[in-house]
Amino acid sequence: MGELATKHIAGTKTGSKEYIRTTELFFDKVFGSTKEFSRDFATKKGVFVAESIDVTYINNKTISFTSEKDKKNFIKQAPETKTAFLNGKFKGSKTKDQVRHTHITKTIEFGGQPVGSKKESKGTIFEREFTNRMKECINGEVCKGKYAEAASWLIGQLQKGGKKPIRDIKQLGGQNASRPFEVQGKQPYVAPIKHQDHGKVLTDIDVIHENGTKTHLSAKLGPSLTFMNPGSKTIFTDQDVKDHDISTHKGIGLLEMCGLDEDAFCNTFNNFGKPAQQKKNLKHSGSKKVNKTILQNFVKTAMGSNYWMVHAKDNAQNEVNMYFMDPIDVENKYSKITSEVMVLYGGSTGTGKRIDIQFSNAHFDFNLNIRSKAGGTTYPTNIMLDYKTKEIDGKVTY
Repeated sequence: MGELATKHIAGTKTGSKEYIRTTELFFDKVFGSTKEFSRDFATKKGVFVAESIDVTYINNKTISFTSEKDKKNFIKQAPETKTAFLNGKFKGSKTKDQVRHTHITKTIEFGGQPVGSKKESKGTIFEREFTNRMKECINGEVCKGKYAEAASWLIGQLQKGGKKPIRDIKQLGGQNASRPFEVQGKQPYVAPIKHQDHGKVLTDIDVIHENGTKTHLSAKLGPSLTFMNPGSKTIFTDQDVKDHDISTHKGIGLLEMCGLDEDAFCNTFNNFGKPAQQKKNLKHSGSKKVNKTILQNFVKTAMGSNYWMVHAKDNAQNEVNMYFMDPIDVENKYSKITSEVMVLYGGSTGTGKRIDIQFSNAHFDFNLNIRSKAGGTTYPTNIMLDYKTKEIDGKVTY
């Protein structure tokens, strides 16, 4: 559970409509109508009942706000806020006290989580909200609010004009099974080995039809998209990289598939942060000759098929991109590599603790990257296939 930051009470400073809203809410909870607003704030020390607000600005001047008529001045000066204190009492106490704004819990009304709840990612929240919209649609309720148009359109597609009526919709987020990196012979793949079998593994939402069949939905949120992110420690350990000894079957398969030089690979991480390494990384980077058939077969399993992609763009319009990952398309044009394969040691600048392998076709731009997802960690933890969509058959946006 987090606490409020200065941006939450700084009004228009960041240009965010959300922070303008929370700034007004901060004031209204203290002085607004008690029919609409509670004077209670959750804090690190318990529930605090606020009576007034003291604000210190970046010029070190402090102003006390004591009534609702001060709101216009409070909002106008909010972008200059340095710190704020609520004046009042902790519930159950008769003693006057103060609470700094950074000690106030960011509860659900401020865009956070309810006290005592488990923190949810924005992606999980999207899965739940989209599931709820779809349930409203199939139950004959008024399907309105966030993602309503997208949910209604998708229901129509999945019911197939009444030929496949829907019985239920279940959110499965967090339950999807592991998709590890494996190698069979010289062919790396993301398990299971058949891309047609991935829909039931990577699903976030299942649509259950009256005939017992299921339609699988992969729900994604925001601009950063990835098809897969298996851990890398079963492929090579930190010590393997330090010793320049990538000798496991999986490790050799990965290096060969991507056209990676073992020493250049290991030095990218072993010498991270050293000024001379950037020049070496850039020297080794560039177009590489690879066996495209092997790389394409890997991409098929990384993408998977037999599921609907449901991608919320996380914009003000709450737009959602939707398209079906058809097995025929994944087998052929979606996985086909029509560009050069570019290897970037240290990323695009040569200074990063990562290696990017970039390639594309008419439908997707791919970036297969080997890097650490853990803060403060230099050596790789994951292999990810990030992507951006271009021309996708049947793709709609609502």
